[in-house]
Amino acid sequence: MIMTTLVLGMTVDGKIAASDARAPRKPDPADQAHLEYQTSLADLILIGAGTIRAEGSAYTVRDPELLAARAVRGQSPQPITCVVSNSLDLDPSLPFFTQPIERWIFTTSKAIERSREPQPDGTELIAVGEEHLDWHRAYQIFEARAIRKVAALGGGNLTAALFKAGRIDEMWLTVWPVIFGGKDALSPVEGPGFLPMDGPRLHLMETRQLESELFLHYRVLDKPSDPGAVQPT
Repeated sequence: MIMTTLVLGMTVDGKIAASDARAPRKPDPADQAHLEYQTSLADLILIGAGTIRAEGSAYTVRDPELLAARAVRGQSPQPITCVVSNSLDLDPSLPFFTQPIERWIFTTSKAIERSREPQPDGTELIAVGEEHLDWHRAYQIFEARAIRKVAALGGGNLTAALFKAGRIDEMWLTVWPVIFGGKDALSPVEGPGFLPMDGPRLHLMETRQLESELFLHYRVLDKPSDPGAVQPT
């Protein structure tokens, strides 16, 4: 069985980034430590194309104790990083493509046919659908490759697609004690959204507080399956 954990942070007003998604944000040591721990448990990290474009590189585990724990569990030093892109519009000069990690890109057969640029060395390009990403096929690949623990790190379009495909099992949400505002600022779940009666319901299992910051752990109770899910670009 594959367990998928969504790990996100948002402001009190429900934003995952400012209106200018590339604007620098003050580092948050507590949230970074939490993210690193959750990432260290995973066999594979899912990241949307927009997130990797904005951040430039994938998140990696650096804490020696967490790296040692991965070795004890028989995991690779770093989780596989899988970028999800329906369009395959990714700049090959991004630092991500030179990081010493195992890199996958989930995309479509049509995008691969349209692409004229060869992928950088060490990057595995995987078609998981003809014109749209097929999450059933994606999870079949995880199963075949012995992936048991997946951490999804956003952004909002990837989160929407995974919820609509019924693939999120649990969620860790950090609430930052700050306001970003802005009607165009990104939210944790982008796309057209759910009807009030159709959205996934969550059960709060755990709450942690560190000074003014909250860490909320939810289990997903309902898993809708919608083949028309929003696709990361």
